Amino acid sequence: MKSSLPLVIGFFALLCFPNVTFGQKPDLGTTTGFALFTATGAFGNVEATNITGNIGTNAGAFTGFPPGVVTGQIHVADSVSLQAATDAGIAYSYLDAMTCDTVIGITLGNNQVLAPNIYCLGGISSLNGNLILDGQGSPNALFIFKIDGAFSTTSLSTVTLIDSAAWCNVFWQINGAVSLGDSSAFAGTILANGAISLLESAFLLGRGLSTAGAISLQNNVVSIGTQATNPLPIELLSFSASRVGEDVQLNWVTASETNNNYFTVERSKDGISFEEILQIKGAKNSNTVLYYSAMDDKPYNGTSYYRLKQTDINGEFKYENVVEVNFKELLTISMYPNPFSTSLTMMIHDTAQITHCTLCMYNALGEEVINTLISKQLTVFETGNLLSGIYFYKMFINTNQVVQSGKLVSQQ
Repeated sequence: MKSSLPLVIGFFALLCFPNVTFGQKPDLGTTTGFALFTATGAFGNVEATNITGNIGTNAGAFTGFPPGVVTGQIHVADSVSLQAATDAGIAYSYLDAMTCDTVIGITLGNNQVLAPNIYCLGGISSLNGNLILDGQGSPNALFIFKIDGAFSTTSLSTVTLIDSAAWCNVFWQINGAVSLGDSSAFAGTILANGAISLLESAFLLGRGLSTAGAISLQNNVVSIGTQATNPLPIELLSFSASRVGEDVQLNWVTASETNNNYFTVERSKDGISFEEILQIKGAKNSNTVLYYSAMDDKPYNGTSYYRLKQTDINGEFKYENVVEVNFKELLTISMYPNPFSTSLTMMIHDTAQITHCTLCMYNALGEEVINTLISKQLTVFETGNLLSGIYFYKMFINTNQVVQSGKLVSQQ
């Protein structure tokens, strides 16, 4: 099972309003509704990528949906993609012509804090660790990064938006290819003159628009967010599915709930057509962490896809992320509780064919905090020395093959 939604960014606080004009913001035209688009290049995906927003290419092959899931429209070499290609080029040129306010170094991150400004980076650049964009209390705070070369982020790197900063006011004009690293979390609108690649489990809150280059995805989450002005009904910390014998254990955790009536779990063979398999009542209103669990005793042979639907007391509903369970996999892992405090339990299923099994955990800065060889089916780790915050884990077999990864939350 692949993990999804590495939500290091404060997603639930970031509400963008496209109808408002903010001074130097570029006019995105028809690309406003796109989460991912390339004017010229192939568009490909592998594994259970989940996208909120339109996607497409104006000239190139389009593959990978399914297993990818899109909440939006797909445009390939049609009238909409033709106009989007023009609009992406105009927006890129607009940003390219802007005058720099500040020239900064080509390595971003390491808890670097930046205020609203137009920043220029003079060559091939990278993000390592956490970059903090401080809106300084203004919802109109504008951040523009002009990078004269390719741009990449390291594994587990993050962009954090604070004090009213919003992803829809962050723009990255990149004269080259873009690569978002494994399990990284990025925010803003990317306008690139090159390929855009999201590596394993990378998360993008915003858009990836290319004037010329392929788009490559692998088990990612990409979202252009929500325009809702009402409080979100739930703050979901996690939703996971794991194999337990011949059944599938479903778990989800909420940090808060507002007017939440019930949850519905839906199952699919292909990640597109879903059927309801169970309902569980919500808490209506809660400000504490709540744990939910259910069991599917009739999963499909091969791969089963699951998604969580949340319904308000007024009948309105929204879908959360899609997860998958493959009964052909050699290994499935349960990590609980999540959030955890002084200890964390890991249960491994189907270990007979595993010769080497290693667990690695990383903090939000990408620093390794646990690296240990696993030889038992049930292992308990003492975690009282870990600080509160978000952690990521990866399970390796046979030295370098990643068989599962995910996100954990520590509440000390």
